[in-house]
Amino acid sequence: MKKSITLLVLCMSIMSCSKKTDETFAYNFEENAQLNIETREGIYMKFSSITEGVDVVFSYEYNAADDVNTADDEYSEYIRFQIDPSTTEFSFSDDELQDINAVYSESCFCDFSNNGEKNVPPKGTISGKKISETEWDITIDVTFYGDEQKSVSSIFRQKK
Repeated sequence: MKKSITLLVLCMSIMSCSKKTDETFAYNFEENAQLNIETREGIYMKFSSITEGVDVVFSYEYNAADDVNTADDEYSEYIRFQIDPSTTEFSFSDDELQDINAVYSESCFCDFSNNGEKNVPPKGTISGKKISETEWDITIDVTFYGDEQKSVSSIFRQKK
């Protein structure tokens, strides 16, 4: 009997360890903010941070489901950009994307070794319309690093 109980507890433990957490998405904006773009030596991927400033910074964040049985499988991606706070509707394309600091970043155990083909400005369009004091309707259709096609269309809400 004791052996059966031990086996049952072991099986229950294994089943609970194999559960995945759900993936998450976040669509936010911050007022009185500034987007800082960071580069790191030897890699093409750019990273960003949000600090206090005078602009409106938009941030899309995706976090993949995590398998607790797999080491180092964590994955997140971010798309961020900033606009002038007096703007209520916009559309930026191709070269204009650099003016709004449009940046795509990944957080993972991935290889981002320098690659001249990936060191290119983003191409595509980011557009948006303010629909209330706390909500924007944003559409992102941009290729980053020459081959990372990203399409996002959602309501972005003010981060509190």
